[in-house]
Amino acid sequence: MEIDLNGPISFARFMELALYDVPHGYYMTKKVEPDLPPSDRIGWGGDFYTAPELSPILAKTLVRQVLAIDDQLGHPAQFTFMEIGAGNGTFAFDFIQECRSIDSDFYHRLSYQIIERSPHLQSRQAAKLSEIGEGWGNKHLSWKSSLENVETDSVTGVVFSNELVDALPVHRVRMADHRLHEICVAYKGGHFVECLNHRLSPNLIDYIETHKVALSEAQTSELHLAAEIWMRHVARLLRRGVVVTIDYGHTHGDYYRSDRKDGTFLCYYRHAISTDPYSRVGEQDMTAHVNFSALASVGTTNGLDLIGFTTMANWLIGLGVEELVRDQDQESEDVKALTKLLRPHGMGTTFKVLAQRKGMEPFPLQGLRYRAFFDDAVSSQ
Repeated sequence: MEIDLNGPISFARFMELALYDVPHGYYMTKKVEPDLPPSDRIGWGGDFYTAPELSPILAKTLVRQVLAIDDQLGHPAQFTFMEIGAGNGTFAFDFIQECRSIDSDFYHRLSYQIIERSPHLQSRQAAKLSEIGEGWGNKHLSWKSSLENVETDSVTGVVFSNELVDALPVHRVRMADHRLHEICVAYKGGHFVECLNHRLSPNLIDYIETHKVALSEAQTSELHLAAEIWMRHVARLLRRGVVVTIDYGHTHGDYYRSDRKDGTFLCYYRHAISTDPYSRVGEQDMTAHVNFSALASVGTTNGLDLIGFTTMANWLIGLGVEELVRDQDQESEDVKALTKLLRPHGMGTTFKVLAQRKGMEPFPLQGLRYRAFFDDAVSSQ
């Protein structure tokens, strides 16, 4: 064990191993429980569900936005839609099917690229997308295991992620005795335990100073160094186009407010929420809310211009979601699912949408017609 060899590790390293270790990490294996067949981690039979599992509405509305972006780009011979972290392939399937049904020309120019580090999830995605048929996937579908494997300036189109950034490892810090400490993880008496280290690394100090992180006494929170690295790669690989990032999170002002004493870190197991990362290690999901201000800031530093920031409910309404369900039975499953996506005190406002562009002149996005925030809300720190 790494801790036995080298002593306590950072919480970020602990989270990385718990989620992505080969072969025992949470996302790298099927869900296996006594007396039950192996199942997916994501979905109603797993530990949590995402918006695409609720309804194809997210994919259908995003196709509308992507077609408008394609028009702004001048209808390139190959339009790349890159999905980073595609789960079980549900969103990709719905998106591609919608493209086929409403715009044949775009469908035949579309290159759908998936970035997925989990071989197990790659297999699930390939199985799901094989249902598209017509041999389309042989020419238009591809996978890579890491953004590092994507060439610089190779993408013209859209880079998309949904509930990905929240699962990137985070450093956790705590203010104790008026001094900021990093939370580390040791192993004693057969259990993982926390310890505090007041010697912060230069990378942590730089993040704290850059983003003006200030905590009150006894407050715990997260620092998103991995998310910044991720955003730098996204900016690097995009030549012309738009980045759409959907996740739950906060702007800087909300993220580190003094009454958020315990930070935003959560675990999910069988759709139940806990704050204990040291039980069921490798068998439960771990997440932390996204700091959208930090994400927007590092994007700007690396050549991405901020287009706007809003809630998922406002994004869907801006893209005309009502038109898609207007003629449906209001008691149908699709309409009920849409209600969950738009719920004011649920996913509709908890989930945010960050849009950035590169290599394009300013232009309006339909999804940002109804802003939930002033433009400077996400960019101010």
